[in-house]
Amino acid sequence: MIEADESAAHELVSRVFRERVEPSMTNAGGSIFKTMGDGILAEFTSLVSAMEWAAQLQQELFDSPLRAPDSLPLRFRIGIVLADVMEEGADRFGEGINLAVRVQARAPPGGMCITKWSHEYLAGKLDLVFDDIGSQPLKNVTKTVRLFVWHPDRRVQQAAVKEAFGAPSQATQDFGRPSLAVLAFENMSTDPEQTHFADAVVEELTATLSRVGDFLVIARNSAFAYKGTNVDVRRIGQDLGVRYLLEGSVRTAGERVRITAQLIEAETGSHIWAGKEEGTRSDLFDLQDRIAEMVAGAVYPSVRRAEIERARKKRPDNLEAYDLVMRALPYLWAHRMYENPVAIQLLDKALKLDPNYGLAAALCAWAHAQQVAYQWTENNGGERLKGLALIERAAASVQDDATGLTALGTAVMLLEGNAARALSFVDRALKLDKNHAWAWMRRGFGLVYVGKPKEALESFARAERLSPLDPFAFNMRVGIGLAHFSLGDLEEAMRFAQMVLDERPGLSWPLRDMAVYKATVGDFETAKRALATFADGRPPMDVASVRDSLKFMHAPLLEKYLAGLRLSGLPETHPPKES
Repeated sequence: MIEADESAAHELVSRVFRERVEPSMTNAGGSIFKTMGDGILAEFTSLVSAMEWAAQLQQELFDSPLRAPDSLPLRFRIGIVLADVMEEGADRFGEGINLAVRVQARAPPGGMCITKWSHEYLAGKLDLVFDDIGSQPLKNVTKTVRLFVWHPDRRVQQAAVKEAFGAPSQATQDFGRPSLAVLAFENMSTDPEQTHFADAVVEELTATLSRVGDFLVIARNSAFAYKGTNVDVRRIGQDLGVRYLLEGSVRTAGERVRITAQLIEAETGSHIWAGKEEGTRSDLFDLQDRIAEMVAGAVYPSVRRAEIERARKKRPDNLEAYDLVMRALPYLWAHRMYENPVAIQLLDKALKLDPNYGLAAALCAWAHAQQVAYQWTENNGGERLKGLALIERAAASVQDDATGLTALGTAVMLLEGNAARALSFVDRALKLDKNHAWAWMRRGFGLVYVGKPKEALESFARAERLSPLDPFAFNMRVGIGLAHFSLGDLEEAMRFAQMVLDERPGLSWPLRDMAVYKATVGDFETAKRALATFADGRPPMDVASVRDSLKFMHAPLLEKYLAGLRLSGLPETHPPKES
C-alpha cells in the first residue's frame, strides 16, 4: 500500500488505529504500550477479552473492507500470547514481547495466530475455531512453539494450514488435541416441531461436550452449515478441521420419542460408538438432558480410546507431548507393577518436550502415587518426593482440564493424604464437566477415605451410569467393595473384590483387599493365600509399610484394614536384611 500511495496508506492506517483499534481495545480492557509505524504492542487483563476483541475487529474488517484509493484492502495480522513481561514505566520488555512479535508474523493476513498455551486455556470458553499448524521455529526463540491460526474466512484459514503442512487436514490428523463437531440431527418424523427439538438436543450436546477439556468442540453455527446437505463425512471433517463427528436422528411414534446418536472418525468414516435414548413428549426437556449426559459419558472414553490407537500407530520418532500422554494411559490403566514405570517414562518424556503440560504432570504424579499405594517400590520416600514435586507443578499449570484435575486430586490424596485438597480438585473437575465419569469415581474413593462410604456409593453409581464400558470400571468396583467394607457389609465387599479378580485375571493388587475381607469374616486360610499371591514379586512388606502407603485413609478405616492384614499373617515389622 505504501508503494502504491504513501500518503493515502499512512492516512488510512492512522485513521483505523485512531477510530477503530484504540477505542474498541480500551472498551475490551486492553491498552497500547508501544507503536511501531504500522504495528502496535498491547496488553490485556484477560486473554478471553483479547481474543474476542481481535476476532471482532478482524470480522468487521473482513465484512466491510477498508482501502486506500486504487489499493488492496487493509489487512492486519494479530498475534496473541499468554506470557510474563517486565515493566519499565509505561513500557514492557521480556521474552513475552519477542514471542508476540514472532507469533503475529505467522498469522494469515486478516486473521490471528496464538500459542498452544493460549489455545489450551481458551478451550470451551469461545466459539472460535482454530487450526493447529504444528510446532514452528520462531526467530530468537530457542525452542519450537506450537501455533494455532484463525481467520474469518475458513478458506483462508485452511490455506494457512496447507502452507504449514502441505494438506488441509493434516493439522487435525497429526497434531493437537482431538476435535469434534456435533452435526444437526435428522428429523425422522413428519412433525416439523421435532426439528426444533432435534436442534435443541444438538445445542445441549454441544454445550455439554464443550466442557470436556480433553477435546475441542466446534461451535454449533459452523457445524450447522451442513444441515440438510448430503456431504460425505470425510469432507465435513476436512472442512471443519475435526477428527470426530457426532450425528444422530429424532424419531417419534405417538407419544414416544427416540433419539439415536453415533460417533464417527472423520478421516476414515468408520463408526466408533452408537447409542439411543427413549422417552415421551411430556418430558422432552428431561429427555434432552438425559441424551446429553448419555452421549457425553460415552463419547469421552470412545474418543480417548481412538486417540490412544492413533498414538500407537505413530512412528516413535514422530511423537509429540500429547501423543506420549496417550501412549502412557494404557500403562496407567493396567494397574500392574511392571507397566506403571513405563507410563512414568513416557510422561517424563512428554514433560521434557513441554515442561508446562499440566495433564502430563498430574498423570505422572498419580503414577508415582500408585508406586507407593500399591507397594510396588522399596523406596516410598523417593517416589513420594517425586510425586509431590509433580503435584505442585501440575497445580500451577493444569488450569481448566477436568482429566488433569482429577489425576491431580488422586495424587494429592494418595501422596499427601490431604483429603480436603484432593476433593477440591475433583470437585473443580466436576464443575467443568459434570459428566466426567472418572472424576465421579475418584470422588467416590475420596469419600470412602474420609469416612463417608454412603455418599461414596452414590458417586460410584453416577460414574458407572455415565460410562459403563469405561476401562476404569474394574477400579470402580474396587472402590465399591471398600465402601461396603467400611459400612460393615463384608459379603458385598467380597463380592465386588471377586468381580474385579474375575474381570482382570493377572491383576494382583485387589488381592490385598480380598485378604482383608476374608480374614475379617474368619476365613483365614483363603486370606493367607490371597495375601501370599499379592506379596509375590513385590518388595518385602509389613504392617508398618502398608500403614505408610495407606496413610490417606481416615484412622478408623485404616485400623480396621490393618487388623485384617494382621489376621492374614502380615508381620508388624519386617525383619531387617542380613548384611
